[in-house]
Amino acid sequence: MQELAGQGRMISIIMANHQGARYLRAALASVRAQTYDDWELIVADDGSSDGSVEILQDAAAQDDRVRVLLWETPSGPAAARNRALAVARGAWLAICDSDDIMHPDRLRRLLLAAQALGADAVADDMIHFATEPMAAPRSVFGPEPQEMPRQIGPAEMLRVPEPGEAGAQLGYIKPLIRREALGGLHYDETLTIGEDQDLYLRLLLQGGRLWLLPEALYLYRRHPQSLSYRSSRAHVVASLAALEGLHDRVSLEQHTEIQHILSNRRRVLQQRLAFETLAEDLKKRRLISAAGQLLRDPCLVLQLARVALAKARGPKRGQEVERASDASAEVVHLVGPDGAGPALTGDGAGTRIAVPAPEADGGHSALWADLCHRASRGTLTLTYDDAAGLSAAWRVPAAVHIRARGPVVSDLPPPKGQRDG
Repeated sequence: MQELAGQGRMISIIMANHQGARYLRAALASVRAQTYDDWELIVADDGSSDGSVEILQDAAAQDDRVRVLLWETPSGPAAARNRALAVARGAWLAICDSDDIMHPDRLRRLLLAAQALGADAVADDMIHFATEPMAAPRSVFGPEPQEMPRQIGPAEMLRVPEPGEAGAQLGYIKPLIRREALGGLHYDETLTIGEDQDLYLRLLLQGGRLWLLPEALYLYRRHPQSLSYRSSRAHVVASLAALEGLHDRVSLEQHTEIQHILSNRRRVLQQRLAFETLAEDLKKRRLISAAGQLLRDPCLVLQLARVALAKARGPKRGQEVERASDASAEVVHLVGPDGAGPALTGDGAGTRIAVPAPEADGGHSALWADLCHRASRGTLTLTYDDAAGLSAAWRVPAAVHIRARGPVVSDLPPPKGQRDG
């Protein structure tokens, strides 16, 4: 295994948690499974009452690298992360949400890349996974090939691709950040959405060097509780407030490209706000208000028609879940470049999928996203018989069963299906 050089290598992993007991154990296990062991995990619990505190206290009792900060009343993820940042001792900072999962080799590989690039921060791709049916395979960087690694600036951090346009929405990334480069920056606790992107933008505006990596080592869990509890209209209002906060932070005369991006984003959000306001008025039968909006902006009629048509053509409530549960069980054998494995015979023998060697698996996000998509749509069993297959299996946590077909020599611990969290 490639060695890391230099002193001050400890990584402080920051985790905010609020009512995350259902998935918390899986997130903690993925941290404790890291091949790079010079870390501390600081979990800031934000007023949970669902058993999270007991899970966290048990984890801290088992591993003295786990530190738990308790807060009685919910204050939001930005405030919780700031409490953890205030006591972090590491030379590097990593963020892991309490419902997500890290590949066990993630910290080691990110730190190696940061050292090799002379970076202040490095970020890998994020693969979406779920136990509820996903409509399509997804990753943050998207399926289009991109030149990696590459350094990005403030404009690329802010840019949001239009529908059908290639590119990534980078506000979602979870970078490894050099503490010294972050300096006195912290999360803006006035923001209720977009607080991550705001922090990354300020890091870049003060000269921070952030690189994107081809690896996909972060698994982003999609589930109903991860979506905003607010209405769609409230979500857009919060997005507009966050946008105005970004606008106030940037010297626009020095960043004309950013000015254009922010102006375009404001226009899109204002259009969405008008539609969500109309939809809310119709739902609550405020017909006079809805009629006034339609008179002011007749284009909203077309948007209403498109939404109604999409709903008419789509599955009825519950049908998509039923199809997933009724789907035939699928068995996939993950085979590395040097592995042949036992012959596949008999009914349900499954199919082989070739996977790259662990140190050459960057740029394969489409493969990992496809496997996670399959796992969300039906009963997926994964088997492996070499180190490449084992590394790949870690990227599909929603698989119902994950097992080795024989002895495997690897620094990674064996994964297990985490479909139920």
